Amino acid sequence: MGKGKELLERPAVVGRGGGVYRHRFAVPDAGEAILNMRIAAAGTHWGKAGQEAGTLRVEFEGNYSQHLIVYGGEQETLYQRFLGDIGVGAHEVMFTFSPEGSAQGAQWIRTISMSVDIIERDDPIYIPASNSPLLQGRAEKESYEMRKSDVPMRAFFRYPKGGPTGREIEFFYIYSHLDKAVDPAQRLSQTGCLAPIEWSFRGSLDSAGHVAKNLAFQGRNHAPHGFAGTFDMRGHPVLQSVGFEGMFHDKRVTPYAIGIPALEMLPEDRPEAWMQNVYPETYRTAAWELMREGKVEKPGNPASKALSDPHDYLFLHFGRHLTQGDGKNAPPIEVLVSIRGQDKPFSSTFGDNRWLNAGSEAFATACKLPPGTPVEAVTQIAVRAVPQRRDPFQVEVSGPQAAFFLTGPAYQIGPMAPGVPAESKVVLSRETPQATIWKAV
Repeated sequence: MGKGKELLERPAVVGRGGGVYRHRFAVPDAGEAILNMRIAAAGTHWGKAGQEAGTLRVEFEGNYSQHLIVYGGEQETLYQRFLGDIGVGAHEVMFTFSPEGSAQGAQWIRTISMSVDIIERDDPIYIPASNSPLLQGRAEKESYEMRKSDVPMRAFFRYPKGGPTGREIEFFYIYSHLDKAVDPAQRLSQTGCLAPIEWSFRGSLDSAGHVAKNLAFQGRNHAPHGFAGTFDMRGHPVLQSVGFEGMFHDKRVTPYAIGIPALEMLPEDRPEAWMQNVYPETYRTAAWELMREGKVEKPGNPASKALSDPHDYLFLHFGRHLTQGDGKNAPPIEVLVSIRGQDKPFSSTFGDNRWLNAGSEAFATACKLPPGTPVEAVTQIAVRAVPQRRDPFQVEVSGPQAAFFLTGPAYQIGPMAPGVPAESKVVLSRETPQATIWKAV
């Protein structure tokens, strides 16, 4: 990936009082253009109603490109957006403040730094970058409503069949929240994700690395639907966000687009929640939205299934491999966490089978603990298979790959439990359904 030079000689500021930032730049090589910007927005805070975000309108080569929702508040935050496949030579990008897409409290937006990366066509990351969906923003209740709810923050990709030679690629979004999706406390138990993650688009690649057939998007009922829509910005499939559960349509109807490039791949041996650690600011934004919408129990009660302050959860990632049986009888896993001074372990599912994590791949969960529990107080972690069928099975669980709390007002990833990541492995079966996988040193 060729890195373009810094485009800003000094911070660029636009706001309600006006202002236009315009810059011409030249690139020496053709390829997919990725705009990297560090931005802060005065008068905004994703956790405060009426101040959620400011929004920039982005034009490229004199034409509308997209809107950039600045959800990181007054804290300097990195935003990456694709501009499409561009040729050698001079180009122009322009920003203006978008009053219709900004919260009432947003006053001005300050771009601290900006650069353009050109991903050349022989770069392995060109395939996901140039095929990343262009999302049309949701407008179910009002225009530009993603500027205050369920904003897509980051995108990533995976190759379901083991790499680009498998000719299939799949894209995902990380959202700040999803209003009508599963209860966030249950989601934490089942996925270990504070920020919802949903797949958006998949397809098979042609010899040039473009999605060309078997195209599908996540539509009604979270099912795959055949894509018959359009492509924009020189090759990006256009998806229209609809409803409140991270679903799409392939017909564009809203006036604002969001072009988030998928530049990181989900490793085969990691759960989807791992990508929140790759983009740690997603924890902060998700936590702020949950707090703002009043979905958090105060004070946190570890005996209650209700969502507590995200600081109260131990986030856990594990590897998983089915060594006997098939995916149909892979048993869901419950995680049990013991802490100093408590007689009984805390369950990731509260004993509710509806909250269990099913599947035969790597998994993540989060276990609600008493408020203020330090990571040093965690003494033991056990895993328990809860089979839903009578067939024999054997499943190998490895890790923990991660075990941490969120810390501070910005919900940063705190220190890992001592000795984590760990390489422990236990085998669960019908005869031995539970085993300790980690003990404090």
